[in-house]
Amino acid sequence: MPAQNPPAEPAEGRAPGMSVPAVLALVLSVLWLCGAGSVLAILLGITALFRIRRTGQAGRGLAVAGIVLGVLGVVGAAGGMLVGIKTQEAAKNRRIAIILEGSGSGGATSADITYAFGSTTSQAPDAALPWRRQATADLSGLDVVQVIVRNRQNGGSVTCRITVDGRLVKSATVSGGQADAACVYDSIDH
Repeated sequence: MPAQNPPAEPAEGRAPGMSVPAVLALVLSVLWLCGAGSVLAILLGITALFRIRRTGQAGRGLAVAGIVLGVLGVVGAAGGMLVGIKTQEAAKNRRIAIILEGSGSGGATSADITYAFGSTTSQAPDAALPWRRQATADLSGLDVVQVIVRNRQNGGSVTCRITVDGRLVKSATVSGGQADAACVYDSIDH
């Protein structure tokens, strides 16, 4: 039976094997776990770098990658939370006074008008100009207020306007027959 060679000794002053905290840092940074994995990856990556410096184990690149990916994961989680908070704020109802108007000039005396306060859409076909609707409504930031004025004549101009809480927020004018003046308001933009 041939003689077996003993296992190779690690280089002097160098601990054998890969740093376990470095491997765990990389794995947790990839798993993310809603941000918790990223935080643990950063902590384990830093721990691994100190141990690797002290013991000489392999895994420095894994530890650095775990830290970098962990930081990116924390930034991503924070950004996601901010978007969620902003969306939640936008969804809150707010009571506002709204005035929708349509007017004509240059021979435009009537128009087909489509308008909406939030999710309720209505029409006023062949409405005499000037036209006006006023309402007080509970709208969330996700609701849209709109008025579309379609010129029924062959010439002239039509204008739409939206006033919210006494402030003109949208206005548009178009010229020519069968043209639409469209005004749309959503409180997220304002």
